[in-house]
Amino acid sequence: MCDVIRNSTNFVKACLSLSLLLVGSASAMAETPSLQQASLNALGESLDIHYEVLSNMDDSLCRVHIPKGDCFSSELTIATMATPIEASTSLYFSHIAPIRGYDSKNAIRIEHINGDLHRLTFEDKVSASDQVKVTLSAPFWHASRSDAMPNYYLTYPALSPVVVASTIRVKEPGSNLLINQHTGLWSKQAQYKRTENDNTPLMDSAYLYNKGDSALISGDAQNRVIPNVSQRDDSGKFVSAAGINIDKSDQDMLAPAIDQMAYFGLTNQKTGLPLKVIIRSANNANALANDPATINSKEGYALSITEQSATIIANDNIGANYGLLTLMQVFDVQQGRFPITEIADSPRFEFRGMHLDIARHFPGKAVIESFVRQMFTYKLNKLHLHLSDDEGWRLAIDALPELTEIGAFRCHDLSETQCLLPQLGSGPFKSATGNGFLTQQDYIDILTMAHARGIEVIPSLDMPGHARAAIVAMNARYKRLMAEGNSDAANEFLLVDKEDKTQYESVQFYSDNTINPCLDSSYHFIETVLTSVKSLHEKANVPLTHFHVGADETAGAWVESPVCAAKGQKADEILPAFVTEVQKIAQKHNIAIGGWSDGMEKAVNTLDNSSAYTNVWHLLAAGGEKTVSHFAKENIPVVLSFPDVLYFDFPYQSNPYEPGYYWGSRATNTEKVFSFMPEQLPLHAELWTDRMGHSYSSSAEADTSSVIGIQGQLWSEVTVNQDAVEYMVFPRLLALAERAWHYAPWQQNAKALHEKGGLVNQQASDWQAFELALFNRHAPALVQQGVNVRVPTPAAVINNGKLHIKSVSGHTMEYLTSGNKWETFTAPVEVKGNVTVRARIAGTQQMSRQVQL
Repeated sequence: MCDVIRNSTNFVKACLSLSLLLVGSASAMAETPSLQQASLNALGESLDIHYEVLSNMDDSLCRVHIPKGDCFSSELTIATMATPIEASTSLYFSHIAPIRGYDSKNAIRIEHINGDLHRLTFEDKVSASDQVKVTLSAPFWHASRSDAMPNYYLTYPALSPVVVASTIRVKEPGSNLLINQHTGLWSKQAQYKRTENDNTPLMDSAYLYNKGDSALISGDAQNRVIPNVSQRDDSGKFVSAAGINIDKSDQDMLAPAIDQMAYFGLTNQKTGLPLKVIIRSANNANALANDPATINSKEGYALSITEQSATIIANDNIGANYGLLTLMQVFDVQQGRFPITEIADSPRFEFRGMHLDIARHFPGKAVIESFVRQMFTYKLNKLHLHLSDDEGWRLAIDALPELTEIGAFRCHDLSETQCLLPQLGSGPFKSATGNGFLTQQDYIDILTMAHARGIEVIPSLDMPGHARAAIVAMNARYKRLMAEGNSDAANEFLLVDKEDKTQYESVQFYSDNTINPCLDSSYHFIETVLTSVKSLHEKANVPLTHFHVGADETAGAWVESPVCAAKGQKADEILPAFVTEVQKIAQKHNIAIGGWSDGMEKAVNTLDNSSAYTNVWHLLAAGGEKTVSHFAKENIPVVLSFPDVLYFDFPYQSNPYEPGYYWGSRATNTEKVFSFMPEQLPLHAELWTDRMGHSYSSSAEADTSSVIGIQGQLWSEVTVNQDAVEYMVFPRLLALAERAWHYAPWQQNAKALHEKGGLVNQQASDWQAFELALFNRHAPALVQQGVNVRVPTPAAVINNGKLHIKSVSGHTMEYLTSGNKWETFTAPVEVKGNVTVRARIAGTQQMSRQVQL
């Protein structure tokens, strides 16, 4: 009866109070002081809330409530200022690690509702100018500012909810990110380290300055292609030109690449260098004397630049566009000239992917279109669009309107008949940032745009786990139709066994987020959705060839399901049977399936490997190469998706003010992505550390024979809008494209080079050239297009009263002293008082996060 979080000092009192509320709610309500909406509004404006991590390392406080496992303690301070808090007022807030216990001298009660949503109820009145302090205990750690969630909100019986103003995010200067204003500083080791075993250094400005990074170079901009080309034979000569002249007959075919040319300073004009485009076919391939045999894929191309013209030879329109993308990059804007050169280019991998989660936070159609544009510019060809998860369903399905009417919005509706529960600090209103969905026309538009750029959109509707949005929407449909007396229709798309008493908790702490695979209605739902998605592809005239089922993180579900028991299905056999059955449904529609490796691994014995692939997301530092080898043995195609290096929702550097989750890596900068070696997985153990900064061992060999490509992942728990999405993805996406397209010589010979001690130097040299092009040419082009590119923070120190900042090509370094304006740093300078530094992409207003030294 008293299902609340146990509190060593308040548990008995909380249980007694809750019992009285349940037994005598009418009399209790009669005794509750009447509160007007205006008063609750005023409380929301004036209430001062402060959240601070006390310690991730000293577990003495949290051990009272959490006997085993890592845990941390934090303190929540609620100051009333001028407005009192009436008894029975509730404060709802998100806390990504579930609060397992709390201590307070005040009469409060805290409940974990579901996922990350918690409710704090004030059982006694809190007077004006008073405060409530609560010590919280939770598992794992909060070692980053982005761990704390915003938009706490107040409720009171019969009144509309009110967001607490002091918990609303504000825009951070420089980064353009929305950041918390109600959190502490994370200035102590016990706050920013995760455990005593955390060996990851604090990567502040002094660390960056002192680490001796040879990649911090300066020099003239180099017209290096990103991603680099397979073969290039420069003559050392150049042809002067103001631009290129594209024949009218080719302009429609080359329109996607033409759209990007201006950002690299190249124009299409009559007086430009003439461009010839030849699309190979069976009829003319043998007739072309200079037709290079190195064009060995449909996306391959050859580019020849002479004094008279430029010629692109390609196997299809996309290859021709790729040739033009390369041509615009080799153009020297400053000198107004092209190199006289011969280039032959083909992709390293057939699957060059980027995953975009629009389920946790919906960023809007424009973000996806921007994504498609940049993926094309850098020759990526698979957009894994994550359309549903526990926190949202983001694609309109005509046959099941509840999926978006309810599942696309989070708001304060505890019955969840109008919307999902608030999560991830979304607050109580349907109008909040992160709510919304793609209309069918939106999706068709995205498909059409992507297809024209050679990008396959792979829709991902996660199931049977991570499916709470769909489950809640279908439960609401069930309730409505049952109330109308239509039980057959109510049960048609039901996704859960109503008699299932299984108690489980998902990785994101939900108790009800897993579809029941033993129900026939679950498969009817899946086929209905899949058929609807296929019809949208048909309307766009873009075939649906792959569908990503997810199939991950389902442990603990179904063990007490009467439906499963009646069918004789054992709990450990249900997931593989589900994956196999979904594949059969997809095969009826000529669609292949993808899935995450933990679920697909369980189904390898029954999967048809001719129409399936898997994303391996096991940590490389925890044996991920063994998982790859296992799938290779079963001849199942693998897309490498290791969190250690390919999760772009992880921080760029180990610093509590860099946003991102970090369970798999605390520091994934662009250079780390650039250095990834897909064919030499075990070798990383000699070059990288594990997630806690320690060395790790790996298998001597790994079978990568079934690897078809790599994919970057952006999960969106902390990316609430377009600026946040772009900050986390750019410029890492360019390094991903480099590794997906180009097989660098130092990677081809990595093992032998490493044994001779030359691998690191060759990689560093290639990285320097890449970085030079990145920040002198490509980052400014992205900024011109409105992309919120992350600018690395300066490597800076103050020694003997003088400010020192390392110079980086393509950047302007700036500093601010107390009471003065920003100054450009050119040489060590004497400073006094507080000093703040930032970096800026030269010639733009794109800034780094500001750092106070």
